[in-house]
Amino acid sequence: MDLISYGHKFFIFGGAILIATAALQVLMRPKNQDRKTPLLDAGNLRVFLFASVGLLAILVGASVIPMLPGR
Repeated sequence: MDLISYGHKFFIFGGAILIATAALQVLMRPKNQDRKTPLLDAGNLRVFLFASVGLLAILVGASVIPMLPGR
C-alpha cells in the first residue's frame, strides 16, 4: 500500500469538506434585518478562513501547487 498516492485524495476530500462547511455556515446564519453586526465579525472571518484553506488544500491535492518533497 503506497501511502503517498493517497495523500492527494486526502487533500481534495479535506478541502471539499472545508468549503462545504464554510458554505453551510453562510447558509445557516440567521438573517439580520437591521444589519447592526459588523462585516468582519468572528463568523465571517471563520467562513473566509475555512474557504481559503479548503481552496488551498484542493489546489495542493490537484497538484496545481506542488507539495514539498519529503526527506
